[in-house]
Amino acid sequence: MKLINNEIVDFIFAMNHFANRNKQAESIYPGIPELAEWCSEYEKKLSPFLLNDISLIIEKMVFPSHYLFKLYTTTPSVKTIEEFLTKLDQIKPAEFINQIQRDFLGSRKEELTIDVLRDIFINQGLHPSYDPFEEAELLHGFLKDPENFLKRLHMTYSDFYRIAYKPGRISLKELELSKLQWHENRLAIGAKKYLDQLGLNSFADSLKDNEEPILYYSLFSDTDTSSFWNIRTAIIGAGTDQRIINCSAREKADEFFSCLGDHKRLEILRLTAQRPWYSTELANHFELKPATLSYHLNILVNAKLLHFVKGESRRFYYSLNKKSIKEYLGFVEQDLLGSDYME
Repeated sequence: MKLINNEIVDFIFAMNHFANRNKQAESIYPGIPELAEWCSEYEKKLSPFLLNDISLIIEKMVFPSHYLFKLYTTTPSVKTIEEFLTKLDQIKPAEFINQIQRDFLGSRKEELTIDVLRDIFINQGLHPSYDPFEEAELLHGFLKDPENFLKRLHMTYSDFYRIAYKPGRISLKELELSKLQWHENRLAIGAKKYLDQLGLNSFADSLKDNEEPILYYSLFSDTDTSSFWNIRTAIIGAGTDQRIINCSAREKADEFFSCLGDHKRLEILRLTAQRPWYSTELANHFELKPATLSYHLNILVNAKLLHFVKGESRRFYYSLNKKSIKEYLGFVEQDLLGSDYME
């Protein structure tokens, strides 16, 4: 399993990110500041007409990004953004309408009225920031004149690519590569754990045995994770690193509290903070059998809360790992108080 960094996927999500630039991010997932700066810089360079179409076609409708993503993934010969835009320009209105019918209705034979579209959007569980009523009305309006809609769609993406994405992309390349490497390192440790920490556990659980998922990585997806069209396909935003960090902090905090869940283990940490103790001393102090003491010591050693060294007469001496204690306390602070907590 690997992360695919594809420029067309990145471009589609750059457009979406720019369209939603004024929506406030969740405080626990603050996003990537450089992307906010990029949006602010290039917003000044776009005409009011283009900004209006971005708001109307991209921000207020979920459908175009889904459609374009599917268009790309079902056309393997399209390799570059320029080829992608050419393909978009060549779509026939009838092909466009038929695709929408298949995607929304499947084999059902009924008219795509506003009410039908609204019910579909509600059942699909749109993001809370989207209004299914407004979404249905907009899409229904565009379906009445698909030729004009496709022209506006192509012009919106083409102008945005030329004015904002292409020139602004260069300054973000180093940031993108560093975050991609960070995510690749976490994925290499364990794919299932990586997906679980991103909140994609249901996605991972739905995969069939030996089924290889397709994981796209996008700097511009920011703090989002999405699955599109095919249960094997997911988009992972570069800004989701904070989700992984938060999840890791929670796991470490839980491990720490679990170790302290027995008063004997807490007392062992207090004693070994003062000086090294050997196992027989500790067994006598707590009046425990060696096997019982060994059980508690193994938990603390495995959690790296204790150091142990072999001394004379086959004695094992235990001492507190103060560095590890400080690290655990940092995880506890982050888990309970948040990553942006300040005294």
